[in-house]
Amino acid sequence: MKKGFRCPLAWVAAALLWFPRAARAELIHLGKWNGALEGAVELIRQETQAQGASSASFRNAYLAEQLTLNNSGMAIVDPRLMNVSLGGTFGLSQEWVTTDNEHLFHQGTLNGYDFFSTLLGEQATSLNGFASRNQSLLSREQAGRSDVITENRGVTLFARRLYLPSTLTFRQEKEQEESRTGNAIARREDERKIISYAAERGWDDRELNLRYEFTDLAAIVIPTLSHQSHETNLNYGLDFGSELNRHINSDARYFTRSGSTDLTTLTLNEKLLLDHTERFRSEYRYFLLNTETAGQTSTAHTMEINFHHQLYDSLITVAGGDLLLQALPGGSQQTLRNRLDFNYTKRVPAQGRLNAGLGGRLEWHKNRFDSTESFIPQETHVATEPIALPITLDNPLVVSSSLSVTKTALGAIPPGCLTPSGPPVPLVLGRDYTLLSVGNAVQIVPVGCSAAAPGLNPGDTIGVDYQFTVSPALTFSAQNYRMDISMDYRWIRPYAMHNQTTQEVIAGIDNGVLDNQMTDAVGLELRGEKHGIRASTLGELSRYTSTRLEYHRLHSTQLISFSLRSDLTVIFSMDEAIIDYNNPVHKTRTIAATTGLTYAPRPNLIVEMPCSLTQLKDSLLPSERRTKAALKLRWYLRELEIHPSLDFYGWRQGGSTTREYRALLRLKRHF
Repeated sequence: MKKGFRCPLAWVAAALLWFPRAARAELIHLGKWNGALEGAVELIRQETQAQGASSASFRNAYLAEQLTLNNSGMAIVDPRLMNVSLGGTFGLSQEWVTTDNEHLFHQGTLNGYDFFSTLLGEQATSLNGFASRNQSLLSREQAGRSDVITENRGVTLFARRLYLPSTLTFRQEKEQEESRTGNAIARREDERKIISYAAERGWDDRELNLRYEFTDLAAIVIPTLSHQSHETNLNYGLDFGSELNRHINSDARYFTRSGSTDLTTLTLNEKLLLDHTERFRSEYRYFLLNTETAGQTSTAHTMEINFHHQLYDSLITVAGGDLLLQALPGGSQQTLRNRLDFNYTKRVPAQGRLNAGLGGRLEWHKNRFDSTESFIPQETHVATEPIALPITLDNPLVVSSSLSVTKTALGAIPPGCLTPSGPPVPLVLGRDYTLLSVGNAVQIVPVGCSAAAPGLNPGDTIGVDYQFTVSPALTFSAQNYRMDISMDYRWIRPYAMHNQTTQEVIAGIDNGVLDNQMTDAVGLELRGEKHGIRASTLGELSRYTSTRLEYHRLHSTQLISFSLRSDLTVIFSMDEAIIDYNNPVHKTRTIAATTGLTYAPRPNLIVEMPCSLTQLKDSLLPSERRTKAALKLRWYLRELEIHPSLDFYGWRQGGSTTREYRALLRLKRHF
């Protein structure tokens, strides 16, 4: 272990032993002792069958014992001088692994500590010190098991009587993860040094928040992912006017990162809200976004104004407009838009409610470029959940060879995958995603993670850099209108909606930039609640047509909940979508279903049975199906906790099928 991460408990123990017993009694006032003794045993069986290959099996037996002791509320000399909390964890683990080819045995320790101290905690200036180490052996579907060690230590200085009460923190973090599937091993090791400063103050009519953070990430296993970043945030809010009914809010953020993927962004968001009367208000906004990456810079200025008026309780009118000035590499784009929307609500006989909306927008666009190509830095998209569907880029005519994708935020880590270093995480074409051409548009098709390969998973956020073809001199207009209507009788709600955008050339030549779009949808929702049963279902049929893409979509959702007894609850939900594409011709079907049963016959006994199914079928992509089912028990007998569980996990992709069975028993005794 590196010198910078030694356990501070050794220093504390040495100091305590150095003092005579009488001196220790006067110097140290022990707090409350508590602890726990914990044991766990887990059995795993996994079977994999690949098309055209022999089956493979994997068996695992795991045993762990752990003792935790801690003392909270310890005081040094006087509680007003220094408070300390100390804790330690000591454990052993044994693991037996059996594959088709060999038998393996692993054993190790599960040791950790937790230290926290406060110096002069009741004074205007105080200091907190903290250090911790946690070691655990995590059980993962498909990835076998991961040995994870996390360490954290640092100090925080509080200065409460400054004009801006402030905190200054320095901390070091270390994460190590070694994962095994049979005899295959993957490693991750990250070290972070972080300096952060935060200040905030509130007055009767205004508040100010300031934050700065410096991060130095060293990726030991994959050094190319190392990077440094600086981030500064400033927020100021002011209420003014005779009744404090007017508000100004200002947000500024500067972020720069160097290393694996260089990026610099500056955002400025200014808002002014004026409440003229109880039924009439106006909003004014200015937004600046400057982005620099891959040696390219883009700047966007947005100025927006909106007026809101409410007539009685029936009619809400919104009118406004905005101006967008965008400077891109090699040229600029200008957009002027205005809008007018009406939303009408009226009560109708039989306790119903009529809702109707009507609106329109006129736009004027002007593009001026020196060449036929431009560059978009860090276009942001979020992968859909619970199944990551193809992502269509905002601009057509993308130069595919210029495309670069970086994962900027992580969603939930799927089963069988390891947490990657970062973010940011550079993604690789062919491993983490593929590309699909749809007319003159490009879609990013996610490929799920697998072991150490990060993939593009549900809930992940990505930034996309790419070049795209533009018309050097093009001016065009766009007209958009929308209307929707629904009739809500509480238990039934039919609705319909229409949205259409038409673009026309004013000057220049359209080389595929313009895109006429139209969406129509009709749907019916049924819902009700009676005698502890709550149920709802919704079905919608929609059609989308545009210059680049055309499809029909059938979407349905169902939810039913039973609470016939106070100790028994059953919930079932399902979301299903079928999409027929015309260009290229293919069909996609997704299903996401969950069900859960909770039974609590006694206050100290809880039984849970969660199940889930996610499925993707696509005529152009490999089909995928994931199923999970479990039976979990939580039983509390005074100071003893008993947690048995049974789990099943199934995964099918293309011609490969994996089934996994787990049995776990965990016991914990508090004292």
